Amino acid sequence: AQAPAPVLMDAEVAAKAGDYDTALEIIREILSGDTDDIEALRLLARVQTASGDRAGSSETWERIARIDPYDPDAAYEAATSMAKRGDWEGVRSRMVSLDSAGMADARHDLLAGRADLELGYRTEAEKYLVRAGELELAQSLLGKLYYDRGDLDSAEGAFEKALAMNGSNYTANLHMGYIRYHGRKYRSAIKYYTAAHKAEPSDPLACLSLAAACEKSGDRVSAIKYYRKGLDLKGVDPSERKKVCTATARLLVETGQYEEAGRFASGHVGEFSAAGGLYFYWGEALLKQGRKSEAKEKYKKAAEDPYWKDNALKRFHSIR
Repeated sequence: AQAPAPVLMDAEVAAKAGDYDTALEIIREILSGDTDDIEALRLLARVQTASGDRAGSSETWERIARIDPYDPDAAYEAATSMAKRGDWEGVRSRMVSLDSAGMADARHDLLAGRADLELGYRTEAEKYLVRAGELELAQSLLGKLYYDRGDLDSAEGAFEKALAMNGSNYTANLHMGYIRYHGRKYRSAIKYYTAAHKAEPSDPLACLSLAAACEKSGDRVSAIKYYRKGLDLKGVDPSERKKVCTATARLLVETGQYEEAGRFASGHVGEFSAAGGLYFYWGEALLKQGRKSEAKEKYKKAAEDPYWKDNALKRFHSIR
């Protein structure tokens, strides 16, 4: 007797049980008889993803998209692969044609919006992102679009929606922090910056923004802590590093940590060709300790930096 023809349901049962080898064997046998069996191909793509064969899964989705360009899942997966390659024109073209055919849903609108943002079509991007509004990333991107446009009320609304879906959304928390900080609502800014820093602890932007908000709120101890933490993170622009170093040295002096201020300044002056601020606050720390001649030396060094020259010379000449 002839062996029974393979049935897709058997492959589905094997896949659900985690027996991917058997599932793949059945699917390939089915496809050997009908290479364009879309249901078999869809299951093949899902099994490939589940078994860790991402490249194979991408190829299968592309194959489905070639057979049926309006298959929503295939269109989405194929466009996602294009996005990873940076082919935003391709993503946009595919999503727009899917939309024209009335087959697009929120995830396609989100991809179209992202493509438009990448290509600089901001009005078009807004239209698609609004339509994809049920998705967290859509609200997050909308908020950023409104923020960059200067429409802070709309930005706040979008970021709040994103945070309602996911309270640890980095972009939404960071930008809510910006909005609160510029509105001089420092306590509220601290709350958002803290959440952003917790979400992305290796990102210096949230950490240094948190430090600045702590300083503005009068919490110098926390400001020093986060400024120092931010300086240990990668990706801080050299001019920003210089400002942060100067602010930290000043706060150490203001909180009476004179020895520490000296140690901190000596550890960082070598980083910058003109480190007037660090020399100035090093001088202030020495002066507070009654070490006048050493303080004068530091003020003299600070005066070599044109930005600090006047202040440094005033302090130098005021020492008797």
